[in-house]
Amino acid sequence: MTAQPQQQPRRRPASPGAPPPPPPSAFRAPGALRRTNLVNLPDGYRASVEPPVTSDGFLGEDFVMDSQAFLCWLSDYYRDDIVTLRLIIRMMGIQKPGGTVEATQSKLATLLKVKQSQISRSLKDTGALGVTAKVKAGLYQLHPRLSLRGGRVPVEPKPGMRAQGTLKVDQLSLLDAIEDNPDLPDVFKELRRLPKPEEKPLREDKARAQARAEEDGTS
Repeated sequence: MTAQPQQQPRRRPASPGAPPPPPPSAFRAPGALRRTNLVNLPDGYRASVEPPVTSDGFLGEDFVMDSQAFLCWLSDYYRDDIVTLRLIIRMMGIQKPGGTVEATQSKLATLLKVKQSQISRSLKDTGALGVTAKVKAGLYQLHPRLSLRGGRVPVEPKPGMRAQGTLKVDQLSLLDAIEDNPDLPDVFKELRRLPKPEEKPLREDKARAQARAEEDGTS
């Protein structure tokens, strides 16, 4: 099968009085370097070119960034609390750009197929650690130091804008905005270090069950 030659696109005739087209340039050829990409290095220096580190377009959005260290911490810290472990993973999966999760406790309980009281207990526990924060009823915030879904959020049009614009969510700017938000608890705003999994105390119900088992064994 022979390749068919591609036809050149038709060009519209120039209107009378229009300036002549610019002369052909090697920098306008497909794949050619442009002058803006040229960098002059001092004698004796060399540089390597690498593609930008990005996952642009991942899952149909701009980018998704989940901390591997946080996922490892989750699996260790909540090894005896599967409901809370599943809840955080689910919230990471449904978060919107900026780390917000629009869901009531009832909806989260339905998604995880557990009782709403279990969701309430888990959110209370993660809130005490600073992993999550309740912004208002039905709206939660995951801490951007641990898990952040990036992307573009709509921006209200300002005078002179023809249409509504978008703003790319940046992790550092989001942290600054959180520190300036008086409605968020201090434990969430000041999160710097997560507790060690091996130092986690037993849950109250598990501690009571262990105490009863020890009493039954000694009686």
